[in-house]
Amino acid sequence: MEFTKPDSNVAQLELSGTEHIAVFGSGAGGHSFAALRAMKGNGKVVALDPRQDMLDRVASDAQKMTISGLSTKVANFEMPGGTGLFNNSQDVVIIPNTLFSSSNKQAVLNEAFRVVKPEGKLLIVEWRESYGGMGPQPEYVVSEEDAKQYAEKAGFVLEKSFMAGAQHYGLVYKKQPPKRL
Repeated sequence: MEFTKPDSNVAQLELSGTEHIAVFGSGAGGHSFAALRAMKGNGKVVALDPRQDMLDRVASDAQKMTISGLSTKVANFEMPGGTGLFNNSQDVVIIPNTLFSSSNKQAVLNEAFRVVKPEGKLLIVEWRESYGGMGPQPEYVVSEEDAKQYAEKAGFVLEKSFMAGAQHYGLVYKKQPPKRL
């Protein structure tokens, strides 16, 4: 079976190459490294994960590949301010295969909205279903419609949805600037 392809997913963002990107739930770093490759070493990526062991692996792999522009940080995306990032500080937030393991999915999207700059983007990649134990257990799968509701409730506006591999869906959102009175 074909898994999601981080490089193809990140390409959906149409990056300029100088963005500041936060990856919520970096895991082994697939989407973090894909973002750096897409920016050809000119942007900055902060890989955020609640597990220090995963971040140690990402940092070690980056060092072996002599990749610059990557930092790592332990974070709790379910807590307001739990990423430690400033308001409106990121051009992009990527949430790859993270929502299914979150107990408060809305809080994750709210934190993403807080840190994304006006006109910034959000990329969500999630499992479509369980696939016989290969993905999350069926009761933890976040449907595409549910993910859309969380993102839109946080304040994001859908730009496009796409197939992010045989078992995944992808959603690209934009943060609208505040309305002027």
